Amino acid sequence: MVLTKIINNKLKEIKEEQDMYRPVFFRLIEKGDEEALEQLLNTRPWIRVYDTIHAQLRELVKTSIPKETLKDNEIEPRIHTHLAGTPIDQYGVWVYYPWNDKLVHLLDEKEFVFMRTNRNKYKITDEEEEILATKRIGVVGLSVGQAVSVTMAMERTFGELRIADFDDLEITNLNRLRSSVYNMGLKKTIQVARDIAEIDPFLKITLFSEGLTTTNMDAFFTEGGKLDLVIDECDGLDMKILLRHKAKALRIPVLMEASDRGTVDVERFDLEPDRAILHGFIDHLDHTKIGSLTNDEKIPYIMPMLGLDTISKRLRASMVEIKQTISTWPQLASAVALGGALCADVCRRIMLNKYSSSGRYFVDIEELIGDKPQKMEGTYEVREMPYPRLTEQQMLQLAGAHAAPSSAISAGDLQQVAQAAIEAPSAANNQPWKLLSKDGALYLFHDKQQSYSWTDPIDFIARISLGAALENIIIKAASLGFEAHYTLFPAGEDQPLVATIAFRPSEAVRPLGAPAMYIGTRCTNRKRGDNAPLPAGIYTDLATACARVADTKLTFLTDPDIINAFADIESAAERVRSLHPQSHHEFFHKELRWNDSGTEKITEGLDIKTLELTVAEEMGMRIGSDPGVIALLNQWRTGKVFEKLIRLSIRSSSAVGLVSVPQYSAAHLVNGGRAVEQVWLEATRHHLSVQPISAPLFLHARAKYAGMDGEDPNMVSEIYELYGKLCTLFPELHDRHGLFLFRLFKAEPPTARSLRKSINELYTIA
Repeated sequence: MVLTKIINNKLKEIKEEQDMYRPVFFRLIEKGDEEALEQLLNTRPWIRVYDTIHAQLRELVKTSIPKETLKDNEIEPRIHTHLAGTPIDQYGVWVYYPWNDKLVHLLDEKEFVFMRTNRNKYKITDEEEEILATKRIGVVGLSVGQAVSVTMAMERTFGELRIADFDDLEITNLNRLRSSVYNMGLKKTIQVARDIAEIDPFLKITLFSEGLTTTNMDAFFTEGGKLDLVIDECDGLDMKILLRHKAKALRIPVLMEASDRGTVDVERFDLEPDRAILHGFIDHLDHTKIGSLTNDEKIPYIMPMLGLDTISKRLRASMVEIKQTISTWPQLASAVALGGALCADVCRRIMLNKYSSSGRYFVDIEELIGDKPQKMEGTYEVREMPYPRLTEQQMLQLAGAHAAPSSAISAGDLQQVAQAAIEAPSAANNQPWKLLSKDGALYLFHDKQQSYSWTDPIDFIARISLGAALENIIIKAASLGFEAHYTLFPAGEDQPLVATIAFRPSEAVRPLGAPAMYIGTRCTNRKRGDNAPLPAGIYTDLATACARVADTKLTFLTDPDIINAFADIESAAERVRSLHPQSHHEFFHKELRWNDSGTEKITEGLDIKTLELTVAEEMGMRIGSDPGVIALLNQWRTGKVFEKLIRLSIRSSSAVGLVSVPQYSAAHLVNGGRAVEQVWLEATRHHLSVQPISAPLFLHARAKYAGMDGEDPNMVSEIYELYGKLCTLFPELHDRHGLFLFRLFKAEPPTARSLRKSINELYTIA
């Protein structure tokens, strides 16, 4: 008896009537539903069955773990586990659409919604999706209203949609309403509700098929809960005015799109309860008489509302043809589609408190897509960080005040030594050095204008580069038979004079100049490696090279699992660095050189070709260079895209090395830079590739020694957290100062290498 009642109730829902728009659900794990579905199929054998549940489960399993790329043989066991013993034909829900006799097997609501909205992320976050699911939206008029209703349904930006229109679908509507010819004569409300149900059967749609009237207006606005927003696309001028008075009384915002020049009206009665309706365009007219006016009498209301001076020329010209060669206002499907999209977008942002203004806006495609270039402004503010240029006069004064002993080295040899210094590595190829020769001695200066940045306001990175330049000077001099004697910071650490170097002839030092032959070939290689283990002797040779500079230490990670753990730390640090607005600006808009012609000779900064990017990766970099993208990624606290490339590169490496010094000081940083160059040259001798990957160290130094006042506390916290994780992989960081991290690997030579400025730009002979 109970089963018969259940079956009868199910079949009662399936009546063939013109107003049928709700699908019927059969959940076979519920008592009676399986029998009811069987009886339905027996009584209507022509029903077409669509069962793709297995494919949906495959996608569900894959989508649930985005970090993994599952092989086919890994998916089926996970589907089996997910079903947890439920037969696959009983899993989920069977949805019957009585108006077209189609039966579809779907994931049930929670999983269906998860999958159907998955591609919304992160344009709509999970938290935002939950907010939108509580909203009630009303749409009056289903021309543009159909487009916005279906678009909002596709984005799932409402919990309930109330649609009102008294009209039937006619042949003249088919120029702009997406529907089928067999729907002609159907109520527009029914047609839209069916369209939405066939996209998402779980959405709640409430119909007002008599249109919005003075009789049902209260129900439309408040029954079942007050509307959160109304979209007005109705044709009747009197109803446009009446619904605004109602919305204003209830403090509900109103949107309207005119299908001409992408005109969108926003009236925030929720935030501005005293706001004049229709922006005050018809305040000088008596609103109460509108219902009794003839069409001609309504023109004084229509013209200010339309904005005769702002409508398109084509619409303006068409107006004089109404009732002459055309019967009513012209509308195009492209304009209606655009209007639906615009309304859906504005509606979503209002519901999420991302937009709070009122006004009339134009998204005129003909103006936007024209022959004049359009400049896209960034959405964050950055400041230029200029530093005074180091002048020749300053260098001469410092060299005169802190003269090194004169040297018996020829001008030609001295120029070779200076050229070797210029070949040293520097962050983003910024080349922060200048050189001066006087009386046979060489003076190494720091041109802070080249290196001063958000990342390095305290010269941490620059001094490592200057140390590498100093080491090249020492090595090259030795190869020429001269012993270099240097003094660090003779004028003080706050002065640009880094070192004075005197040269004494000494054949005994020539063997120390052996690495000089690799100065010109040493370079950064950002290609992927082959993961091949390296012979133990190589690590010994590299450590020996580092030890040539006192108090420095070289440590390696060689275990693949530990390298992978480091990859997570470094990639997260790269994300932090890339998402910081100032750092992002400095890298993408000052350091990186796009070299679109591919033929430009880049002698400062990073040529995009040196990054070894695929076409897709370069496109991602170009997208990532947009300040607006960065602003949104920061807002969502994501930006994992900036982690991907470096993580893959590190995981392809044979080892990760760390050069450390006993303490943080200017002299230790310079000597640490010397050690870095020794290690790099030794790796070059072994035909190994090196890529610096020091973001965790540089960010930590920025936070610890320069401070992070005014910065995002979450970012600062993450910087220290990442450094803490780094210390677990390199325990020596608990009592030593890390200054350089690099990955070591075998790979093909780089596609391109960073070039240097000419010696004439950087070397001055006094």
